[in-house]
Amino acid sequence: MLKSMRSKKPVAIALICILTGTTAAVAAIRIAPKPTTDSVTINSEKPAGEVILTHQDGTIALDRDCHTFPCKLDISSLPTGEYAVMIRNGTDIEHRNALYKE
Repeated sequence: MLKSMRSKKPVAIALICILTGTTAAVAAIRIAPKPTTDSVTINSEKPAGEVILTHQDGTIALDRDCHTFPCKLDISSLPTGEYAVMIRNGTDIEHRNALYKE
């Protein structure tokens, strides 16, 4: 058992599982329209979650609880630019994607 713990194979398999899981999570969120000017609809395979939009520097631009998906957000007051979109369930960030506001 000690030999397998020292082997590089378990580490490589774990990394592949992590990367595959991350890719699947990213694909699960849908944003429309992209780009947008005043509102955006977020759709997820999850039943509910907290939608967080962040600026490029990581500061929070918008934070809303969505009790059901699809969830429509008014972003008309946000400045033009690119935002990261995350859906958080509890302490885990489930999904990530990008949104551009014109």
